[in-house]
Amino acid sequence: MVMFFRVMTGIVLLLITGVSASLADDEGLSVSLDANDSPPYWSQTMVKDGMCGEIVHAASEAAGLVSHIHYKPLTRMIEDDTNNDLGNPEFYMGNQDFAAVIPVCVYHVGLFYYQPNHKNKLTFNTVDDLKGYKVGILKGTLVDRSYFERAGVKFEESYSQASLFKKLQRGRIDLVIEIDLVGNKIIDRLFPDSHDDFVESIIPGSHMPIAMLISSGYPDAKQIGSLYRKGMKKIKASGLYLQILESYYGAGQVPDELMSDLERYEALYNYEQE
Repeated sequence: MVMFFRVMTGIVLLLITGVSASLADDEGLSVSLDANDSPPYWSQTMVKDGMCGEIVHAASEAAGLVSHIHYKPLTRMIEDDTNNDLGNPEFYMGNQDFAAVIPVCVYHVGLFYYQPNHKNKLTFNTVDDLKGYKVGILKGTLVDRSYFERAGVKFEESYSQASLFKKLQRGRIDLVIEIDLVGNKIIDRLFPDSHDDFVESIIPGSHMPIAMLISSGYPDAKQIGSLYRKGMKKIKASGLYLQILESYYGAGQVPDELMSDLERYEALYNYEQE
């Protein structure tokens, strides 16, 4: 199922945001963050800027930082290779040097199906398990179509994530590939009375980090990175971090893989231990 990791390359772009910092103010070091609206991770219409926004604000407060999130078009942030970035480190580290990379969350890709349309529970361990099913996916996010076509997998693309889940419920497609939290939020919005009829399976190996990347050329970059990292440690130790996640996933519904994957990414990007 490793190939599913590549399938989501386009969707990953929805989570990319940029961040830049400013001079210190009376309350502490002030950091101005540029974000692309991509709910529920980042959203100017949600409380405290969405899930990752809440995490950033909480870590900032715990570390004595003041973070301000402003929303800009995604293309402007992708083209800017001199700023601090917030998103998947793999998109930036090949073109820019960073003094600090602080993971704030991990997301996984899920396979969703509508149980009433199937007599038995569906299980998926390899790509061969998808043979014979019609799989819905957001247009432009399928990287290697030939790989799946050789395995006998049929795809139906759509410009709208909501359209995919409507087709899923109506039986026009059998499965939908979507970021786990995004898919669940769409189901909550469209089918609040039948949410439990939708079943999700996390795709093994589909985990990806969302991180704050502080440019090596930015004034006080190491200090900013160190403060954010300490803030993350504080909110995890206090339980606030898990509380934020559960407010979006639901109590007891945070994927088990999320915390363990986050710890691995924290160790991977902890330059302070080098």
